[in-house]
Amino acid sequence: MAEFKLFTLGVGISVIVLGAAGGAAIGAFSGGAPSPTPAKTAMSHMTAPATHGAKKPGMTPAANSASRMGHGAMGTTTVGKSDAAAPGVLRLAGMPDGAVRVWRNPQGRLEVRLAAYGLTPGSSHTVAIDGPKSTALTPEVRFGAVTASSMGQANVTLTATSSTGPLVSGSRFVIYLGSYASNAARNLPAEEQIASSGMLPASPQGVLSGLHPRSFSASGGYLGRLHGWAKIAYSPNTQTLSVTVTAYGLAPGAHAAHIHLGSCQQQGAVKYMLMDFQADAGGNIINQTRTVKPVTPAPPATGWYLNLHLGNSSDILAKGMPTLNFRPELCSDVTSVATSHG
Repeated sequence: MAEFKLFTLGVGISVIVLGAAGGAAIGAFSGGAPSPTPAKTAMSHMTAPATHGAKKPGMTPAANSASRMGHGAMGTTTVGKSDAAAPGVLRLAGMPDGAVRVWRNPQGRLEVRLAAYGLTPGSSHTVAIDGPKSTALTPEVRFGAVTASSMGQANVTLTATSSTGPLVSGSRFVIYLGSYASNAARNLPAEEQIASSGMLPASPQGVLSGLHPRSFSASGGYLGRLHGWAKIAYSPNTQTLSVTVTAYGLAPGAHAAHIHLGSCQQQGAVKYMLMDFQADAGGNIINQTRTVKPVTPAPPATGWYLNLHLGNSSDILAKGMPTLNFRPELCSDVTSVATSHG
């Protein structure tokens, strides 16, 4: 298990400082395979003033202000796909991300090379190849569990625990929310899929597939593609940082959110806590704004990222350690910040 340090931010709120040691770099596939790292889009930093109206005065990170569901008290800040080129607008990507390569070794057993990021730091995950009729307890191909590094990365080669013939049509490599025994009870939270590959051929001789983040309800229903947008604005006059989010594919209810040090690929400590965002009955967060104050100095050009979690602020930690609900679901590196003069 990765090293975690615990400290308190505000009254009764504990946050994690992640250990400095990280895992192997993402994308280190042997044999010259393509890196799973997505291409970065150059964006300006601290560019033109934001067009939204003045914000309510912010508070400390432990007790910041928030617009509630819908348009909220702020009333004017909106963000979506049509705003992609605007200052401070970031695309929220589903997590985890990465790639997997699958092949059969000379002994006839399938092997996989997994390079992933965006997992809960230090977490353990059951992985498998599942056919269309597989369940979490009856996979087509079993592998050992994967443990993420202190930065939320997994870079590992695994060998199937038993031999298998050709894969059935529609088989995929799958990562589950947690790890569990093969004789575990059904429908445990750990048995929820959080990512899968594309469909694999019957004989996957070195096939490379990207990972697709997955989001399911407590009853097992698919919630749709995890994606969204965020707008980050900073007022040097009031030292206030505002974060407006529109997102889709989440479970209904509250979702913890933080500004962290590091990046989506190399997770780090919490820098600022935000009030939980509220997903509606359809799993959507629409133009909700959270603010935090004081923020000084101004946000850096690199080195921060925004993270939205599976759970809420009260259930992502237990005794100072991440729970299954800590899972990062949406993430974006903070590569652009709008300037507000409110």
